[in-house]
Amino acid sequence: MAREMTTTRLWTPLPIELLWQRGWPPAALLFWSRISEIENVSRDQVAADFWSGKKERSKVACRTLADLLFAVGHGEEAIAALMLAADPVKPQTFEIVLPQLGYAVEHLWDWPVASITRSQALQRLAIWWRAARGDFEEDEHSIFFITRLEMLDQDTASGKRSVTGALIRAKHKNEPKDFGLVVMPKDKATALSKQQSGFEDLLDVRLPLVIARDLDTVRTTLTKEYPHATTAIDLVLRDLREGEPVRLKSLLLTGPTGVGKSRLVRRLGDLLGIGVYRYDGSSASDNMFGGSPKAWSNTTPSAPARAINQMRIANPILMVDEADKSGTSSHNGRLWDALLPFLERETAAKYRDVSLDAELNLSFISYIATANTVDLLPAPLRDRFRIVKVPAPRLCDLPLLAANVLQDLAVESGEHGFMWPLAHDELEVMARAWETAGFSIRKLQTIIEATIEARNASAVRH
Repeated sequence: MAREMTTTRLWTPLPIELLWQRGWPPAALLFWSRISEIENVSRDQVAADFWSGKKERSKVACRTLADLLFAVGHGEEAIAALMLAADPVKPQTFEIVLPQLGYAVEHLWDWPVASITRSQALQRLAIWWRAARGDFEEDEHSIFFITRLEMLDQDTASGKRSVTGALIRAKHKNEPKDFGLVVMPKDKATALSKQQSGFEDLLDVRLPLVIARDLDTVRTTLTKEYPHATTAIDLVLRDLREGEPVRLKSLLLTGPTGVGKSRLVRRLGDLLGIGVYRYDGSSASDNMFGGSPKAWSNTTPSAPARAINQMRIANPILMVDEADKSGTSSHNGRLWDALLPFLERETAAKYRDVSLDAELNLSFISYIATANTVDLLPAPLRDRFRIVKVPAPRLCDLPLLAANVLQDLAVESGEHGFMWPLAHDELEVMARAWETAGFSIRKLQTIIEATIEARNASAVRH
């Protein structure tokens, strides 16, 4: 009998999540986003091959990443990389990953969510073993797509065959569309200078477009974390379509200080599996958002170009934080003026970056600005944004907001599952302090931290 782990982890193992992906592109995107914060593993050195769209180049990049991840002790991510390198046309490519993956599924990993069971994972894994046996050598699809169709072909309740898989095969001869975009065509770019060598990997490379997935879950999670901002969340999400690339109409979130506007943007990015590049509007006193000329010794590409180069996707979210606090003098140019050409999709699709001296397709970037007030912003800028008001939370929102903050603190401190919920008397004291602080979510975290410190001090005395 398989040994069960007694501890509960906070997330589903990445290899398990990959078993449920509908094709290689979404599996690769999930993996790519998960390894972004791992130290000593640079994605840049393999990015061009990984996203080349060429099977062999991509597989080599996956195996390279697996070696790097094993070397720094990230075994789960390394197994995920080997899963991406498996090719049904070459059954031997499964031999290096299946024994480790199978053992971990049966003996090591526990199951934190009720919607995924060990038996379901083993059922999908059985299809991978069939691929290792050579059952799909004539099939050019990825193992992820094959697994999806094979599962659709099975009626697990009655044991009968289903026509669903056959219908999908007839409709889709290829895998789900590999959404991507060449941001920097080589024939529309001049030779890059030494200062811009970090952008060479973007030349003629088809960068992935992150796809909107599980939007109902995204909305449910955000409304739970921001119960006071349900209407604002609906306005933010209204442009997204399930299964289509993430691309939002330019948004301007406005509201009092401390209501969580910036964090809402970051959480949106987390839940969508997309990067958020922050540009500090409060320190901007010039037009450097649009970059500086190539001839300058300290030339700098535009902020959107830097966002794409850093995230290695074609549709990151670019957050202009505190846009209303930027400089108003036009002597060195203004942030507000530099922003305008990027907010028009037709212009952004053929934007000539003055530093790279290259035409870039920046039309899939989503721009979200935050501001306490829109009164100081010029009319042309306001006209290009959908203005969304994020209201201040109410006293009745305290229990849910406090629980969310407490959970975040517990995860940060590594004490998840060991921190007691807030007691009624603690909430009463916090409510009075929070009301005095003007219902600021930022101040709420400080209040909760002080409450926990007081609780711990009391426990030591007793």
